[in-house]
Amino acid sequence: MPAWNGEAFIAETLDSLAAQTYPNLGILISDDASTDGTRAICETFARAHANVRLIRQARNLGWIDNVNVLLHAADADYVFFAFHDDPLEPSYVARLVAALDRNPRAVLAFADVYLRGRVATYTALDGVADRWERARQIARRVGWWWIPNRGVFRRDAGLKAGGMQRHVAGEFSADWPWLLRLGLQGEFVRVSEPLVHKVWLKGGLSLVWRHSPWQRAGVTLACAKAISHAGFSRTQVWALYRELLLGPLRRRWWTFFSDWRHRFRSTSS
Repeated sequence: MPAWNGEAFIAETLDSLAAQTYPNLGILISDDASTDGTRAICETFARAHANVRLIRQARNLGWIDNVNVLLHAADADYVFFAFHDDPLEPSYVARLVAALDRNPRAVLAFADVYLRGRVATYTALDGVADRWERARQIARRVGWWWIPNRGVFRRDAGLKAGGMQRHVAGEFSADWPWLLRLGLQGEFVRVSEPLVHKVWLKGGLSLVWRHSPWQRAGVTLACAKAISHAGFSRTQVWALYRELLLGPLRRRWWTFFSDWRHRFRSTSS
């Protein structure tokens, strides 16, 4: 769990980790030099649970470096990022570990998400065994594309992917090229039940990003770099570049349609 200034909500997420039914769970927390009561809450939690270890950062690293500290410090075959504001259902770890165990070709297993009073799903990678097609679907970034980042993945695949990485525009949407680099290594498996509660808080990282043209260009270039080193043919590479370039228009349309459909359903009910 990468933690920073989450005293108002982190206790609920910690409690959801303590409630996991999976019997062999280790919890590693890195407090990123919080300036509120987050560290004290984590210290109390660590003292109360033998399977918890707390790393205290002397200075603020930022979320990417804090995540990478955890990835390298973990001692496990399977790991996941427990975001400090997203509580988990008790069966989350057990269900996703079982999904990975059943499919040796998979590098990541994820579940559906409770989001703003509804269940959000990401089905674009269901049953996709072809490496190039996985890259194409992730490059398209249609729908709730970030949901797999709330999944359990093989640690060796995460290390091979180079962990989370900044791009020329900083940390903006760095989970997109991260998921692309993972998807180039193996399949993603979806568990079709909601096991994560996604909470968007005022001041949260994904809401304070400006979504400027420079930021969008930076993360798109990071994805293009991953594609260029993936070993695809020139024709396949250019097809994926086209998907990246069409992404903003496609995503704008999907967001409009999704919001319209949700408002229509709410009105009808």
